Amino acid sequence: MSSMRNAVHRRQHRERGQLEGREKWGILEKHKDYSLRAKDYNTKQAKLQRLREKARDRNPDEFAYGMLSAQNAQQGKHGAREGTSLSQDTVKLLKTQDAGYLRTVGERIRREMERLEKEVQLQDGMEKVLGGGSRKRSSEEEDGEDEEDEDMFDTGVKRRKVVFAESREDQKELGRELDEADEDGEEDEEDDDDETFGTQLQKQKQPTKKELEAQRKALQQARAARKLKRRAAEARRNKLAALRKQYAEITTAERELDLQRAKMSNSVGGVNKKGVKWKIRERKR
Repeated sequence: MSSMRNAVHRRQHRERGQLEGREKWGILEKHKDYSLRAKDYNTKQAKLQRLREKARDRNPDEFAYGMLSAQNAQQGKHGAREGTSLSQDTVKLLKTQDAGYLRTVGERIRREMERLEKEVQLQDGMEKVLGGGSRKRSSEEEDGEDEEDEDMFDTGVKRRKVVFAESREDQKELGRELDEADEDGEEDEEDDDDETFGTQLQKQKQPTKKELEAQRKALQQARAARKLKRRAAEARRNKLAALRKQYAEITTAERELDLQRAKMSNSVGGVNKKGVKWKIRERKR
């Protein structure tokens, strides 16, 4: 019968989906979903109503000796929860595990420090061999080098200088002085040209613009490589300093933990809660 029923074409079951504007609220709620939600809501409301009635009908003269104690048998909402302290052996075991962790971390930091120290020593040695030294160079010195490199490829065009005058008469006077200076300079240049005419013919041919541009690009790449190398060396030194500080902190914490464990085993002295110093004395023989 089931095969016959499946062989017959049946109408496809369709359910209305959630509206497009309400997709953020999830799938469309059917009647069975609403029934479960309403049943849960009504159950909670009935419980709250019973609690309200119980509080309203409470007898103010009611008394029980259990009310004098804040602790009950079930350690419920109003029960006083006492802090459960760990045993001495458990605390010793935990401190032993902490000491092992500190030793592991300290050993890892120490190996990293040794590797960086070797790299820094090799780097300083290379700088001394190349003549650069281990001196730190400031940004002003780097800018000075860049300006010197740019001057090497100067095209010979003179840069203008802006001069401010307070009045019209000062401006005219400055103009006359500049004109006289230009005339004197031209005369000096003519004399120099006459004297050095023979030597200029013997000079080599000046490089072309393409050659100057290629040299400038090569110089920029070399400058960028030097700057990158300098920054990498500085980062290596900073990391080494940070590792040294971290290793010192780990070592201090490990010593403090060893001291606590020794105090717990009564092998060293210390200071009690009242500030009285005490120490372990061996038995006289």
